[in-house]
Amino acid sequence: MNIKTKATIPAINQPWPEQGGIYIGSRLIDGAVHHIVIADGGTTHDLEDQTAKAAQGAQFGEINGHSDWHAGDQEDVMLAYINAREHFEPTYYWSRSEHHGWPWAVGFEGGSTDGYRRHGEFRVRPFRSFPDSSL
Repeated sequence: MNIKTKATIPAINQPWPEQGGIYIGSRLIDGAVHHIVIADGGTTHDLEDQTAKAAQGAQFGEINGHSDWHAGDQEDVMLAYINAREHFEPTYYWSRSEHHGWPWAVGFEGGSTDGYRRHGEFRVRPFRSFPDSSL
């Protein structure tokens, strides 16, 4: 008999080596629970001085054994601010989301999301998200 055992999910803000990074929490995506991970290694994998358009199509390649890294959605970046801000520089980070045609960035110094900064060049952090059902 082949029984699949569910993977142990670490506490929030703890390393998850099997998933290539630090677990920052879970959220619903299309009605299903997804786990969200940021690349381990602090700011090593950040893309710097990126425009909003570049952030939307950011390519990260393979990091820590995984190649499905992407710029986080608005919800991912805000979850990172809430649960793991010490792993980020105190500056703005782009998401790949837009709100009413405006790009979405989060300031990791104070959590602001000022729309007037849409023309700036900020950092982009690699995120992974995967459904709980895949574990």
